[in-house]
Amino acid sequence: MAVPAWASVIIALGTFLVLGVSAEIFYNRLTRKPFKPAGKHAFITGGSTGLGKALAIELVKKGSHVTIVARRQAELDSAVEEIKAARVSDTQRVVCVSADVTNKMDVVRALEEAKVKVGMDPDFVFTCAGAAYPKPFLELELDDFERSMRLNYLGQLFVAHQAASRMRDANIQGKIVFVSSMLGLLSFTGYSTYSPTKFALRGLADTLRNELKRYNIDVHIFFPGNIDSPGFVTENATKPKVTKDIEGASQPASPKDCALALYNGIAAGHYMITNELVGEVLRCATRGVNPSNSFILDSIMAMIAQPVGSIYALFADYMVRHAKDD
Repeated sequence: MAVPAWASVIIALGTFLVLGVSAEIFYNRLTRKPFKPAGKHAFITGGSTGLGKALAIELVKKGSHVTIVARRQAELDSAVEEIKAARVSDTQRVVCVSADVTNKMDVVRALEEAKVKVGMDPDFVFTCAGAAYPKPFLELELDDFERSMRLNYLGQLFVAHQAASRMRDANIQGKIVFVSSMLGLLSFTGYSTYSPTKFALRGLADTLRNELKRYNIDVHIFFPGNIDSPGFVTENATKPKVTKDIEGASQPASPKDCALALYNGIAAGHYMITNELVGEVLRCATRGVNPSNSFILDSIMAMIAQPVGSIYALFADYMVRHAKDD
């Protein structure tokens, strides 16, 4: 007896869901390890303000030792006192290192200095340092692109490379957490210096997520939206009006909420982590061959994202074509 077409569709869909859920469960059991930061050493670049400082506070609340890295010593000293106030034990070490992550030798020095001050190599590395200075493409100088690439991409790559080398040599089952942006999942006018660097981080993280498995080093990548921080104030100072119009007037998330979203994502074993619904939809639409956070929900949101993305692209194109000079 021939199987009706509708029954074939149901069978195919059911098979797809069963295989997908089974693959996710199998992957979770094989690869995802508990996140237990107590007694471990967290190394955080961009740790004197914004997301980096908020993350340091959350980690010391969980019992971590913390090293924060940034360029300005005065801001580092102030942040250290604030972070120390959140400790759950006087034995926790909270230290700072003044360094420029765009300088290779500074990165090497910072990791060695952190080891000496804390007494151990970092177990977890969070690369939070970065900045955006949005402008129209044709109003930028060539040096602007190089400067952004050094800070937002190479500054994270240098830290990840040196930290992973230390983890491998010391047989540390560590974690490297890159901080990209929602603009590492989509882009539009004004972000020609910034967005490509955040897309590049995604490519690096995708590579290392797979490659560093041989050393039991986990890799995660965070795609936050706008964060209410000093960096966001600086970003808005040069941001073209049309860019603001396309973004809309949404309220930026607090550094604490972003830090909690990142922490919870790592604790859940997620590779790609976001902090808001739009980011989740974009993640699902652009996940590629990486593991899902929830197979069924990710599949549903990916289907929703396709038509929504096309509509958003039409909107962004319309806004640019009809934009008036600032």
